[in-house]
Amino acid sequence: MKSVALALASALALTAASAGAEEPGAPKRYPPSSARAKVIVGGAAVTALAYGGAFIAASSWPEVPGSSELKIPIAGPWLALAKNDCAPDEPDCGYKLYVRGALIVLDGLAQLAGLALIGEGIFMTTEARSAQPPARPLSLQVRPAPVVTATGMGVGLVGTF
Repeated sequence: MKSVALALASALALTAASAGAEEPGAPKRYPPSSARAKVIVGGAAVTALAYGGAFIAASSWPEVPGSSELKIPIAGPWLALAKNDCAPDEPDCGYKLYVRGALIVLDGLAQLAGLALIGEGIFMTTEARSAQPPARPLSLQVRPAPVVTATGMGVGLVGTF
């Protein structure tokens, strides 16, 4: 038994790959600074849609325990989850209680995700704007240049403007 364990340990030691230095990769690329506003607006839209759905549900069924808490943004779903119970006129609501609890949790997570997107948009690292080449000042440059043809020679003027 001892020899089998020794053989297995030596086989593992011989077949293990050696650790090498990590090759330097390409430099990190960040999104352009114009992406910042888009992420913030997207996060606000996700939060607003999730809160709007909770507000409509709270307004549609005011008799359900915890529905008034759904009108509070961000923290409302978690407060409503603590008060989630059957309505007084329906003492045995059965599966509706669990479905309502799952929807409240999903709404709370959606509101938190939107808030996280807003935070990401505010604090994200972006690439600096690319430097524009400096504008060349308007100038006129004229210099003499020799002109040689088959029948003569002379001096001409060339320039840039």
